[in-house]
Amino acid sequence: MFERAKPLWAAVAAALVVPLLPLPAAAAAELRVISWNVCGEAGGQRGDAGYCPYRNEPDKKVEQLAGLVSRHQANVLLLQEVCGAAPGSHLELLKAALGPGWSFARADGARPDGRVDCRGSLEGDLGLGIAVKAEITGTTVTQTLPPDPTGQSKQTLPTLCVRTDTWAGTRICTTHVLADPADPRRAQQVRNVKAAASAGGLDVLLGGDFNLFPGSAELKPLSSAYEECDSLGNSRDEVTHHAWTSGKHVYRKRDHIFATKTGTSRRYTWCDADQSLMDRTANEPDSGPPNGYSDHAPLIGYLPGT
Repeated sequence: MFERAKPLWAAVAAALVVPLLPLPAAAAAELRVISWNVCGEAGGQRGDAGYCPYRNEPDKKVEQLAGLVSRHQANVLLLQEVCGAAPGSHLELLKAALGPGWSFARADGARPDGRVDCRGSLEGDLGLGIAVKAEITGTTVTQTLPPDPTGQSKQTLPTLCVRTDTWAGTRICTTHVLADPADPRRAQQVRNVKAAASAGGLDVLLGGDFNLFPGSAELKPLSSAYEECDSLGNSRDEVTHHAWTSGKHVYRKRDHIFATKTGTSRRYTWCDADQSLMDRTANEPDSGPPNGYSDHAPLIGYLPGT
């Protein structure tokens, strides 16, 4: 009997997850960065457009974050859609999981209704988070999403930046860009993000969920000014987001890490996305359990310290 052929989407999904290769040991003062939208706020059931796995189980997401840090010997975490400022929130659980030697910063990001409280059974407020294995010497929060000209949306999407004692010449930032491609504010927000990250004239390390694909004209202010973290120098080969749209799997790169260019040599020594942590299942009411922890994959980059 002949085996039934797998659907095309199944073959594509299987091809996305490649065996993880042995990782090089960390060098002194090397920046090892993980940027991940963990879709941490509660809301959305299987089959809903807003579904994301384990949204009401922050400990599961934190366990994966701690595992990533251990595997990559990471010293910088740039996080989007996390809850903080409460004992049971993602960031407080992460502090306990990572232990001493780490410093944290966070910034609220309000939903369109203006509220920042994490919904469901979650504790804390929604927004961005940065964790660094160093002492934070300065923190800046810049509201980079322009106000809604109609006055209807009260959403805020800040850019969060820190300075540290270990990488004193580098401004480490994370951001979350507006998702709606029809919103005319998005192009200006990207320009505002660049201005916020580059303030002070330091080297820039910027990661986040930009909701923009490689080659996008709206991404140009960043992609032309900075070097992007991408494997083999090809920014189109790291899928970082899975969507279930109109009954089809859609895989795209929405997440990016940028850094100040250094002459003509390549800045990054290693870049990749860990798609094994991205849920790649169909999102129907009867789809069963997810096979990942977010609709995004974490993006990881190594680069020399400055």
